[in-house]
This record gives sequence, C-alpha cells and structure tokens, in this order.
Amino acid sequence: MPKQTFYNLPEDKQQSLLEASRIEFSRAPLHEASISNIIKMCGISRGSFYQYFEDKEDAFYYLLKEHSKQRQEMFITFLKESDGNIFEATTRLFELTLEEFEKEENRSFFKHVFLNMNHKIQSTFTNGETEDRFLKYLNDIKEYIDKDQLQTNDEEELYHAIHLVRMLMFNNIIRHFAKGLSKEKAMENFTMELNLLKRGISK
Repeated sequence: MPKQTFYNLPEDKQQSLLEASRIEFSRAPLHEASISNIIKMCGISRGSFYQYFEDKEDAFYYLLKEHSKQRQEMFITFLKESDGNIFEATTRLFELTLEEFEKEENRSFFKHVFLNMNHKIQSTFTNGETEDRFLKYLNDIKEYIDKDQLQTNDEEELYHAIHLVRMLMFNNIIRHFAKGLSKEKAMENFTMELNLLKRGISK
C-alpha cells in the first residue's frame, strides 16, 4: 500500500503518479517495468517515488487493489439490480470486465496482469489476498445474494459456491487473453460453463 505521504499529495498529483505507473505497467510486465520511466513521465525524482511507495511492486499491487475494489462495488450494484441473482450479476460483471479490457488504456495493462499470473496477483485481483480478506468480501456481498436461488445448506457451502463462480469468471478472463478470444467468444464460453454450474453435470 502507498505510504501516508502519497495520501498527503493533492489529488491531481496522486492521479499523475498512478497514471504514469499504469502506463509503465501497460508497456511491460511487472518484472520488466522501470521506475525510471514512471518518474520521468510524472516529473518527480526517484527519491520522491520511494517517499510514496516502497517499490514498483507496491505501486502495481495498489493499482490492482483499486481495480478489485471497483469491481466489488459494481458486483454489489448488479446483485441489487438482479434481486440477488448471483448468476445474472456475475454475467453482467464478466461482460463489463470484457468491455473494460477492450479499451486501449486498459487492455495492455491487464494483458500483462493475466499472462504473468502468480498467486499474489490472483489473490489481489479476486479479493482473496488472505483468508480474512476473502471472508470480509463474503460478508460484504452475502446480504445481497438471494440464497433461496442456491442449493446451499449453510454459510460454508455458500462460501464455496461464491468461490466457484468467481474462479469460473477468473479462468475465462485468463483464457480470453491467452487465446486471444473475441469478446463474443469469451462470453459464449463463460455462459456455457456458468449454465453447467447452475444445473450441475451429474445425472
């Protein structure tokens, strides 16, 4: 997370630094990204950068966490609008995510994110960095889910049901980038797999 000195900056200075970081992480994956390029773009010294972030990883994961937070807020909005239907809300979130990835300013950044996946990136993107964090996420959204639409017997099963749906979406995003699928094909694959999950595959 950023240091307190980052939050003390005026909003426009914060955004300038974050935008420069996003551009650099769009140019190259995290392990190849350069702090020199970031500070050059936003016109600060290397020493100033380290006053705001511990290192480039700190800046990268902050950007990812902010995106994850926005996705969670949208998911809750979609749950409310769909009367707690987790499948409809997830489908809308997946479609919105694909639309975001089609924008030039987002596509390269997330392509590097998903094609250079590791456990920390996956956990940060899916709000599961720690067990406690995922439980908080679950508590934040479960009140908006219509549990009568799910064949879950208790909170533990609900926990795993939400995890399955999230991982289904996550894996389809990776496939979208790895195979260069069109938005339409990615939606088709996702919808088919989600429908299989909804009805079950056992006779």
